[in-house]
Amino acid sequence: MTRYERLQAAWNLEEADRVPVAPIICYMIPYLAGLTIKEMFTEPEKLIGAIRQHIDLVGDNVHPLITTLDHLSMFGRAGWDQATLDWRIWEHFPPRGNIPSLYEKCIIGDYDEVMERGFSTLLFNLQLKNSIHERSLDDFLYYQFEYPQTYARHWRKFVLETGIPLLMGGRVCHPLDLLQYYRGINQLTMDIYEMPEKVQEMCNWLMDYEALVVMRRAMVMGAGEVPGAEVIFFYNGGPPGMSPRVFDEFYYPTAKKMVDLFVKRGFKVWCHWDNDQTPYLETIQHIADGLPRGKVVMDFEKTNMKKAKQVLGGKVCLYGNIPSALLVYGEPEQVDQACRQLIVDCASGGGFILGSECEVPWDSKPENVRAMLRAAEKYGRY
Repeated sequence: MTRYERLQAAWNLEEADRVPVAPIICYMIPYLAGLTIKEMFTEPEKLIGAIRQHIDLVGDNVHPLITTLDHLSMFGRAGWDQATLDWRIWEHFPPRGNIPSLYEKCIIGDYDEVMERGFSTLLFNLQLKNSIHERSLDDFLYYQFEYPQTYARHWRKFVLETGIPLLMGGRVCHPLDLLQYYRGINQLTMDIYEMPEKVQEMCNWLMDYEALVVMRRAMVMGAGEVPGAEVIFFYNGGPPGMSPRVFDEFYYPTAKKMVDLFVKRGFKVWCHWDNDQTPYLETIQHIADGLPRGKVVMDFEKTNMKKAKQVLGGKVCLYGNIPSALLVYGEPEQVDQACRQLIVDCASGGGFILGSECEVPWDSKPENVRAMLRAAEKYGRY
């Protein structure tokens, strides 16, 4: 089977020739190749050259580092654009620099004002100190419109020449997760209890915007033509520590609406949900209700995968979840055994993709990633 056929069998809850393996690698390979953060964000030929140089670390698909095109923001989604939050692109990896990071502030002061006046109330927020006034209009327009086209051409060529499909064509953030960054976790938590209707109204308002942006991005990346570009990477999983009641009332309804919207528009949805989703599995089992088979993957960070298989098996494809700490500090033998256990717990009957706990950390040991790839060959044969 080709890599894409193997992945599609898993999406369709079928047994392939073996369990697919697809570690999510963003920063590790550019780091190993000696690129700076700025180079990986602004020079796609260097980025993809690094992928080719370390192609032995790539599994059945490749992460196209959409982060370089659309970080966690509500507008201005362009490479290294610092228009929102305090999204900081460092020149170098640690110890001289850092991987890109953002700093949470209470930027939204009034939900109604934002919904009435639009994002301009946030773009020029004095708390941001984001250097937006120092950027030229030509620079902004290039990275907003022309650069994504250039970026997509480089990835299209890579897929054509290697046969390795993309993990995604675009990524989208759940509105409640966006509000964590624009309102702050503490303030958002109070809002959920003090003005629940307003939070839900804001989530519905943001949902339309996020959906439009991500579908357009996926089309630019080649959805319908480039294998994998039809996948919407649906990020995150809700503020940590939610009660099942809050999850059921605030998080899940919007998530279900967005999944349904994307699938009905012809896309597939890779639900990359961080945190421990084990308490919410009984609700999540309905995420693909009313949809054709093979349209949803549930990618869990710290969720109990054996329990997830028991509840979700036969309903959606599961992905996960070798611990990040193990990839950084463990040994190949330990990774091998962790992969074996996941395959035992989750692979029966199909519908499982072996992968990482969220993203493979930038400082993971390459031999540990290779151990994950080998484990799928050793233990994942159907």
